[in-house]
Amino acid sequence: MNKLYTAQEVADRLKIKKTTVYELIKRGELESSKIGKQLRISEEQLEHYLGGNSSMPEPESPSAVAFPDFRPESSLLKRDYLLHSSGLIISGQSSPALELLINEMSVHPRGLPVLHSHQNTYNGLYSLYFKKVHAATAALMPEQIPPLAPGIALAAFYLYEYNLGFYIRKGNPKRLTCIQDLSRSDIILANREKGSTSRIFLDERLKKSGISPASVNGYAKELVSDLSTADAVICGKADTAVGEESVALQSGQLDFCPLAKIPMFLVMEKESLDRPGFSALTDIIRSEGFRASLQSQVGYDTSRTGELLFL
Repeated sequence: MNKLYTAQEVADRLKIKKTTVYELIKRGELESSKIGKQLRISEEQLEHYLGGNSSMPEPESPSAVAFPDFRPESSLLKRDYLLHSSGLIISGQSSPALELLINEMSVHPRGLPVLHSHQNTYNGLYSLYFKKVHAATAALMPEQIPPLAPGIALAAFYLYEYNLGFYIRKGNPKRLTCIQDLSRSDIILANREKGSTSRIFLDERLKKSGISPASVNGYAKELVSDLSTADAVICGKADTAVGEESVALQSGQLDFCPLAKIPMFLVMEKESLDRPGFSALTDIIRSEGFRASLQSQVGYDTSRTGELLFL
């Protein structure tokens, strides 16, 4: 009989963190199956990964940052939810703003159940374009959003603005101050995956600066969250990473060098504003309670929270 493993059992066998197992699954390097609502990896799937992977993940030391336990999504589950329920699917990577919005939807008089689809900015807008989600969070400048959903009239609510910049070790021992420093031979970058806001920002800045990604040490190795890249800097596996300021501040072990201020939007089709559930989203985002809750978060600027743009 083909033995089935949990993610934790695979992590124990490979001597890595359980979150790394989920990252391998998300990147498509390790196959998995859904048994009911449970994720399982078969002996055959694990052996296929071990046999076809020449670069096994290195055994990991205890992390310096506490990682939330994100589970990979089932595309069939999301499709069935979309087709057979009155709920909404909202994509976005985990954040206090999105968690608050989803929680408030559950108690709002006109609210609907919400399924959270964990996707980065690019993949979320791609899913919105193909009508796989009803709304997507996107941390981009307004003019960058329409090209990712061509031909669709969009509405975008400001949720908050935040600083994006370098994670650096305390005291900035490598004296990092600008994107050009990434081309130095003594600097190792912990990079984010394609489609994330941090990666989009980095790639644009490298291009504008005339820096080849191939000249940046660590560029080719991708991690799937700001928590992961921050942890790499803390543990000395990298000298810097581009990410959200709040992660650095909350770690208590990093300094932060700001590079740009980025808006976080909730994006949807313009015509959705008149559909059930979206009036509740509007009420929540524009409420004083929502703004006050976000103001309590480290690194969030709520001066434009609730503003609506048509793109």
